[in-house]
Amino acid sequence: MKKKETLRCKSNWLILPIFFLWCTGTLLAQTEKSRTIEKVFDGKTALWASHQYGDLILKKGSGTQIKAALIISASDKDEAELDEFLNHFSLETSDGPDNKLDIKTSAIIQCWNTMNGRTTIKFTDGKSFSGIKNFKMTLEISVPKLRYATLENKYATIKAEEGTASSLEFKLNDGKVEALGTFENLTLDMKYAKGIIGNFKTCTGHLYDCDLTLGNGGSLAMETKYSGLKIGSLQSLKIDCFDDDYKIGSVSGATEIKDKYSEYAFSGDLANVTLNLYDSNMEAKNAGNIQISDSKYTEYSFQAVNSLHFDASFDDEVHVVKIGTLSATDSKYTEYTADGLWKNLNFPSSYDDDLKIKTVGGTFESLVFDGKYTDVYLPIPVSVKYEIDAQLKYGKLSFPEASMEMNIYKEKDDETTVKAKVKGASAGGPKLSIKSYDGKINLM
Repeated sequence: MKKKETLRCKSNWLILPIFFLWCTGTLLAQTEKSRTIEKVFDGKTALWASHQYGDLILKKGSGTQIKAALIISASDKDEAELDEFLNHFSLETSDGPDNKLDIKTSAIIQCWNTMNGRTTIKFTDGKSFSGIKNFKMTLEISVPKLRYATLENKYATIKAEEGTASSLEFKLNDGKVEALGTFENLTLDMKYAKGIIGNFKTCTGHLYDCDLTLGNGGSLAMETKYSGLKIGSLQSLKIDCFDDDYKIGSVSGATEIKDKYSEYAFSGDLANVTLNLYDSNMEAKNAGNIQISDSKYTEYSFQAVNSLHFDASFDDEVHVVKIGTLSATDSKYTEYTADGLWKNLNFPSSYDDDLKIKTVGGTFESLVFDGKYTDVYLPIPVSVKYEIDAQLKYGKLSFPEASMEMNIYKEKDDETTVKAKVKGASAGGPKLSIKSYDGKINLM
């Protein structure tokens, strides 16, 4: 056994030097080179730049000129082939309308395939190069502050410094974006993108399957699908979404959301809100008036809200810690829970809902309810002097009869009619109007 092990060790010591020599020869056979193409332009106030397969960088220059540099580097075993490869690149420029400079490198490469560590790059003129390694292509553009700039890139990164343009547009496919600082007007058109963007005055965009972080902003208007966004505090928000995940700070102005299948978490306060949601999840803190035009299969969770109104609700789940007015024009199969209500509860058309108010404030003003198969729990305190007008069929009404002055109390054939007022109620006091079919109404 010992003899066999010795022979095996000798064999390994023979193989290892050969292996190292082979690796060294392979590494030495690789030639690495770079090439830089530079152009300078005077008097241009706008820019369009299209690039792919490499980083596109927009930098704040110190002068009045636009300076563009295309930097290419690669390695190859065949030095002559490598030189021919590097010389295939060009920096195409042209004058556009409105004193704009157009820069294009995106039409150079037709396709790029890597298999088993071997890269083949085919150019649009039909020429192909195999065995290219460590390929890198960067387009750097230094500019004075422009009126606007459009940056297009695929399969790589867009970087932009603040102060480069008053209006800045990013068109990005399958890449990263890095734009730190504060910007005036931003436009985002992105697919399969990731990255971080700083503060902004206005931002509009279309996103598909993106993962972005944005800073604080003025107005934000977006159409998004399958995306995740983390956003700071805003002055206004308008989004049309599908299967997204939003985490947002506060919104001091109007918020408008139309959505399916998304989740929203607001860590700060909202002002007035307009919603149209389907199978979504909405979480927020304090808000002004929330108007929901249509809602289905959605969960809501709010802290303090001035008013929350549904034009139509279907199979939702609503929880509010403290609310002034809770109302729905048309509601079916929805559960409403409020820890505290201090003004109004209005449900003129309710079907198989569940309305539960844990505490009612002394400033309570009114109840309007007309429902079927809906239970209502509304414990009005004894300090509130109200009038009640109730009609029930196959239902039950619980109220403080001992504290009431009855005008009408009638029970006949599973129907109950009550017209009464709490002792001491004035003509202008709170009013309760109740029509219920097969429901339980508890006012104590």
